[in-house]
Amino acid sequence: MQRELNTYLLTNLLSQNKQRRQINIEKEIILISCVFFSVTSAREASLEIQPNQKTISKEVGGSVALTCRPNVENPSLVTELEWRDPKNRKIDSTNRASPIYIQNLSEEKGVVLIFSSLTGNQGGIYTCRASYATDSLSSSINIETYDDIKFVEAPENQYPIVGNDYIVKCIVNGNPTPIIDWNKNDQSITTNDKYVVLASNGLLIKNVSEADDGVYKCTAVVLNTGQIKSRNIKVEVQVPPKIKPMDSVTIIEGETASIKCTATGKPPPEYQWIKLKNREDLAVADRFEVRKNTGELIMNKIEFADDGDYKCIAENPVERVEAVVRINVLVKPKIYELTNVTAPVKSETKIICKAYGRPPPKVVFRKFNKLDPFRVGQQLDDNRIILEQQFFEEKGEAYGTLIISNLSRSDDGLYECIAENTADTAYKNGHITVEFPPTFERTKDLPPVWSWENKPGNLTCLPEAIPNATIIWRYGNIEITDNTNFQIIGKSPVSFLIVKPYNQRQFYTQYECIATNKYGVANTKIELKHAEAPRAISQARAETITATTIKWSIIPASHFDGLPIRSITVQYLPSVQISWDLSRNHTWSYGAPYILENLVPEETYHFRFAARNDVGMGMYRNVESITMPRRSEPAEPRILTTQSTKEENTSNREDIVTTSPYADHFELRWSVPNDNGDPIQHYLVMFNGEWRDKDCSEQIQQSVRYTSYQLEKLLPDTVYKIELRAHNAIGDSSPAQIKVRTARVFNIIF
Repeated sequence: MQRELNTYLLTNLLSQNKQRRQINIEKEIILISCVFFSVTSAREASLEIQPNQKTISKEVGGSVALTCRPNVENPSLVTELEWRDPKNRKIDSTNRASPIYIQNLSEEKGVVLIFSSLTGNQGGIYTCRASYATDSLSSSINIETYDDIKFVEAPENQYPIVGNDYIVKCIVNGNPTPIIDWNKNDQSITTNDKYVVLASNGLLIKNVSEADDGVYKCTAVVLNTGQIKSRNIKVEVQVPPKIKPMDSVTIIEGETASIKCTATGKPPPEYQWIKLKNREDLAVADRFEVRKNTGELIMNKIEFADDGDYKCIAENPVERVEAVVRINVLVKPKIYELTNVTAPVKSETKIICKAYGRPPPKVVFRKFNKLDPFRVGQQLDDNRIILEQQFFEEKGEAYGTLIISNLSRSDDGLYECIAENTADTAYKNGHITVEFPPTFERTKDLPPVWSWENKPGNLTCLPEAIPNATIIWRYGNIEITDNTNFQIIGKSPVSFLIVKPYNQRQFYTQYECIATNKYGVANTKIELKHAEAPRAISQARAETITATTIKWSIIPASHFDGLPIRSITVQYLPSVQISWDLSRNHTWSYGAPYILENLVPEETYHFRFAARNDVGMGMYRNVESITMPRRSEPAEPRILTTQSTKEENTSNREDIVTTSPYADHFELRWSVPNDNGDPIQHYLVMFNGEWRDKDCSEQIQQSVRYTSYQLEKLLPDTVYKIELRAHNAIGDSSPAQIKVRTARVFNIIF
């Protein structure tokens, strides 16, 4: 069709151009003839109409002016110059507001016929008439009207719906009637499986898809007049919204939550949220915020009543769709009742914990001295204890009941109630108090109370009992009351008996404490004993002697039944002194290393020892005199090893072998030896490979401030012999020796 239309337009335009050329040739011939005639003969009288055309074509609504002038030798002889319409009616209106009116020329003879706005019925032959002397003159012109191309219904934006058939509207009026041409993206559209070009009202698109988006051009052409007009129409395919499935949402009371409703569609839909229970529009509700462009529902300070079904509405110009989502509001559990329980031993009791929440929480108990809570039902390790649970869904409440039969004292204590649901866990402590008769089970083997001289004895009676026991004291089956020798402080739950014996032996004896409550009576006896200073020590002998120090081994008196020894004191003086009043003293805590220092070498000392307790110092015991040795080189250091093995000759110290964890170095460590009366100045280290004599090291000095030395640049898997000596001003100690084997080096093959 497009090809036929183009061929037709080209042929018509060529024909019109040929006609115009022919008319122009004729006009030129007439003009030449007229000129020639005017030269060769007298001018003939006539009326001349401008524009000088037999036919004028004008579009409806346009304007035109036709000027009629006399072409005569004597214009003054022209009279009755006028215009007449196609019905030969004289046009005499001079009103400019009239659709047709006339206007006389002011400077020359002539009259102008003016059409201010042509209408379709104003077409036809208009005649100009006049009288010239005795002659009648006339001249006519034909006015043809036509309607311009007009887009009656061709919206520039049109919106088909995906999946439907749609007519892109382009309704055009014109006279003569125009023909319509379509293209998209400069590609001509003809009727096919996808499109149907409709003659009257537009372009039919079958089964619209999003690929049909684009700009379509509707072109109207009038073949007779050559008129052509185009209209660009933007087609945007619309897709109805579709809400993606939403799972139920769980939120927690008191918190803030965001629920997202997501829908596809074109154009993108706007959203609305409705609470179904009361049909409330959440866009205007307190605590709620609806984001209409994203579908997000913000819920602030969530309340218990917010639980329920909510409707999401997604709407665009195509359609309105809805989806319902369930919002479950969880309530953190709260324990609102837990009562402490008191019951007697061997009875049955219950401790009940009540809680609420959504969903109703599971309520259990845990005893404070255990890690795990009790299981529901009877306990596997103690069939006396049963845990029961009750749930009340409508109220959101739950009860936990811990039942304990045949109560024992071990059941007494704190119990933690634990209420737990999917939102949170709540805790609260309760107490089971088990009442029982007095008992001295934990205090039946109390040590005696000691007293001496005028020091009072303080006897304490502390029975276990619930409720608290009332306490009395007896001495020789007689209840004690306050007097010169006795004072009672407190009668429940603890009582103190202050005994003032004043060195009277009869008061150093046993006293009876009797405790009573509503469940029974118990008694215990506490002895008050007379305390003395320690007896003389059994033995004190020198264990290790150097030039300036002695380490003692001290054994206190055997079979001494009294207060514990607190310290040991030694008195010592050189042999040149004979009075112990001039002696020097040194005291050690009992059981500490008994080392006496700062003695004079080669000096003879006398020693005596005594023990002290809270009563006082015991008798001194003399020991044999000791002459201190002279100053000498230090004692041999002791090398510290983490592991050692013995090789063939286990009697030789140098055969002790230790293993270094490293292949190229070893840290030698030792303890500080005795300096034998002269301070150690430094240490000497020597080492060499057992089978590599060329690697022998020179003697290495290490500062006395250190008790370790790092041997470096060793060979792997090699045994090294190491010697260590301590040195003072007198000389070197005997060598401490050890063998060290360095670690192997393993090659990793990839």
